[in-house]
Amino acid sequence: MTRDATMTAYDAQTALDAIRHRREQTFEAYLRHAQSRPYLIVSALGLFAVSSSFDLPNPWNTFAVLAGNGLTLGGLFVHHRRAPVRRKTTGSEALLYVAVGVLLLALFWTAAIAGYFLDLPARHTLAAAVTVLGIVVASYALRPVIENIARGNGHG
Repeated sequence: MTRDATMTAYDAQTALDAIRHRREQTFEAYLRHAQSRPYLIVSALGLFAVSSSFDLPNPWNTFAVLAGNGLTLGGLFVHHRRAPVRRKTTGSEALLYVAVGVLLLALFWTAAIAGYFLDLPARHTLAAAVTVLGIVVASYALRPVIENIARGNGHG
């Protein structure tokens, strides 16, 4: 008894629906991992250690820079290695990340300069705290934008 190998329209539609469903599951897994809170915390702590190191005397400032960079780079390495799904960053995403980075750098130096003019002690530590707060706020505020760009709606 042989079975007919032709595909019906229903079979084709079912297969396409399954493919779309798997693609959506994959994308959701990518977003969940990319936006996970533990990696945000590790990166923020690393950035705080490096940024606040300006206020520390030698050799503590060197230790803070090394520890902060180690924490950030180690966190990025683990984040990348544990990713259940990997995809290339689009040009639009990269441009957004660079723009946010520049804005956060401007926020840091604006807060540090304001601390200088207000004659505050440990102005770089205060500026680091403001910047880390800015990172947390930006990460939550920009999630829909990043998701939209990652889905391909950003034409990148």
